[in-house]
Amino acid sequence: MIEVDGSFGEGGGQLLRYSVALAALMGTPIRVYNIRAKRDNPGLRPQHLSAVKYIAELVGAEVEGLRVGSAEIVMKPRRRRIPAGTYTVDIGTAGSVTLFLQATLPVLINAEGRLQLEVRGGTSVRWSPPYRYFENVLLPLLSAFGVRASTHLLREGYYPEGGGIVRVSAEPSYPLKAVDYSAPGKPSAVEGVSYVSNLPCHVAERQASSAKAVLQEHGFRVGKVDVLCNVPSIGRGSGIVLWSRVGNSVVGGDALGEKGKPAEVVGREAAEALLKILRAGVPVDPHASDNLVIYMALAEGTSSILTTELTSHAETALVLCKEITGASFSVEKTEKGVRITVRGVGFRS
Repeated sequence: MIEVDGSFGEGGGQLLRYSVALAALMGTPIRVYNIRAKRDNPGLRPQHLSAVKYIAELVGAEVEGLRVGSAEIVMKPRRRRIPAGTYTVDIGTAGSVTLFLQATLPVLINAEGRLQLEVRGGTSVRWSPPYRYFENVLLPLLSAFGVRASTHLLREGYYPEGGGIVRVSAEPSYPLKAVDYSAPGKPSAVEGVSYVSNLPCHVAERQASSAKAVLQEHGFRVGKVDVLCNVPSIGRGSGIVLWSRVGNSVVGGDALGEKGKPAEVVGREAAEALLKILRAGVPVDPHASDNLVIYMALAEGTSSILTTELTSHAETALVLCKEITGASFSVEKTEKGVRITVRGVGFRS
């Protein structure tokens, strides 16, 4: 049994999700203790239960300690392949759909056949990537590994009501290929989408105009930024996601609207987040690097990415992958940023 200290590194819910996902793939019993011990409200929270419970069900695992407030869980997988079919998961209120998918997707693509999943929860909520970042930045990056998955947004879910709906289609994808996203380059014209639900359309238009102005002021080209009004949702909210291609990769930046926060500020925040990446000319933004590490560890051969910084989430994922899968890694500082290299284990179903 592998034992993981849940307070290690960033010590949050993502560490727990990744630990359980990797253990499920490898068919290895795992014990995670000190779960979120560094946080103000330690232990399992409702938004963490859904991912762990769902992954456990997929691999027919026995699980101990799966309850709100628990500081320790033990999971013993009974199978490694997932039956093909159609599934539904309700995370509850505005629990993040994208964080759920980040943890479960490596397991979903290990199914015996085509798998359809409908996930309900929050799609544009704080402290997690908006759905449109997941769709337009992360999924294209993962496709280069050979990940065969697609998503479709049926309804946005904002805090606090949630209620968003995302449909996911995944197919068997292992073994994965190594990728090389390590060459700096000149970014292409920025594209994006600015959206609102149950708010005046001018809010989305102002977000887009503000973002364009900031990017152009700093000498970057801006292409089409779609403005979406009346996006289906139970609650009210807005957001903007921007992206640009750098070489064979894609980088992104985003921001969400909040009550009392001018639309111009939202647009500027998204543009400034992307500007840091565009100025450096790196092909991977820090948020994406957090998510690519697992696929690099599972792929055949050696993968390399160049990003602006080594985040605590990425560092935690690297150590976890080494411990659970046996992958090895190196981190090198360069003039442009940080190069992360991982020698994968060539995981096969």
